[in-house]
Amino acid sequence: MGVAGRYPDCERCEAPCCTKQFMEDSDHWFKLSEIRPIYTAAGTDVHVVGWAHQPDGRQPMIACDAFDLNKLQCGIYGSRPEHCRTYDCRDDDPDEWQARAHCDLDRHRRLERARAKG
Repeated sequence: MGVAGRYPDCERCEAPCCTKQFMEDSDHWFKLSEIRPIYTAAGTDVHVVGWAHQPDGRQPMIACDAFDLNKLQCGIYGSRPEHCRTYDCRDDDPDEWQARAHCDLDRHRRLERARAKG
């Protein structure tokens, strides 16, 4: 029986931090009007892919327009925003509900097989 590693398989990462992210800091969650200037200054934009209900409004789930879905890489890597530079999914507590749900290796392997077929 194999042992699952604590950390994700980064070679097959689908970059949900770039394609499905909520921005927040220790004080508040970010509104779209706060997020967009951060990305515009970096040379790109974002679009909303979902919403979360917060006590004081809706929090946007965003996707960065600079992320290349075909190459799975950042198109503004050199000028990417600070939160992109400091984020590391391996620092997430695996017991927290939001921690690396996207790092499902079985799912990656299924996607890899599906891509190979087609």
